Amino acid sequence: MGCEDLHDIVDPEPSRLAAFSGRKLAIDASFWFQRYYFARTITELSSDDRAVGDSDISQGLTLLLSLPDLFRNDITPIFVFDPMRRSRPSKSNPTSDQLKHAPDLSEPEKHLPFLQRPTKTLLETLDIPYCEAPLYAEADASVFAQNGRADAVVSNDYDTLLYGAPITLRKRRNNSTWETIELEAVLNQNGLSYRELLDIAILVGTDEAQGPYKNHIDEATHKVRQAEDLDEFETEYDEYLRGPSLRVEDPAPTFTELHDLYADPPITQGPDRPVPTVPDPDFAAVGDFLFQELNQNPAMLEKLLDPIQETV
Repeated sequence: MGCEDLHDIVDPEPSRLAAFSGRKLAIDASFWFQRYYFARTITELSSDDRAVGDSDISQGLTLLLSLPDLFRNDITPIFVFDPMRRSRPSKSNPTSDQLKHAPDLSEPEKHLPFLQRPTKTLLETLDIPYCEAPLYAEADASVFAQNGRADAVVSNDYDTLLYGAPITLRKRRNNSTWETIELEAVLNQNGLSYRELLDIAILVGTDEAQGPYKNHIDEATHKVRQAEDLDEFETEYDEYLRGPSLRVEDPAPTFTELHDLYADPPITQGPDRPVPTVPDPDFAAVGDFLFQELNQNPAMLEKLLDPIQETV
């Protein structure tokens, strides 16, 4: 998902987790768990270890395997999850007009995108802040970074740029090297304003709209740069946008609607919006939950918890 075409105008800088020592990171949970699931969980834990009866508990175990990389670097995480389908605001709600073009949130191409009950319990007993985004995890995480509650967003989704994340920390597929993308650097390197970047992304296509210049970002960039009046340009090109389904008869968003979405996306509100604080884990409670509820034996408790305790 996301605006992959932006890859061609982005010049990331090599980085590492240690570069964010002592900082707070808003983490796109589906990206984080997918990386560690394939890198460690399925190679280090048997299929029997990863299940309780018919229930897959891989997500919670992946959380535990990944935490030492954060804690040994003195990083405070905020995990942000994509919503379950039932959490999606109603399209009939007149206050949620910007959501009416959003794609199906079942996210079938993502692995472990939604918060599972064992993971929720582990996060709470480990005292790690988390939330479930009302629309997109990368949008909610980007706002954490925008307003200073986090120092960067961890995500593979280029849409963090559209949602205004100042710094995105990512890993490309099949690559072990971390890299950072700074929004201000992207704008300066390409001689673009933030609004122009949004228009280019819309023209090549985003999660919410299919644009006429998919896989042709150079042409889209040229069109935007040549526009003498962006208001007129956007109005002219509204008719070329299609909804994610690509069906002409389906309603398509306008540039204005998409700008509004990126500038002010739905985010977790009120008491459900976590305050990033240094975790104070209750390891006794974590151990009891793993042993009594998830049927993990003492050897597995040692494998999962000792590395975390050594790095807190």
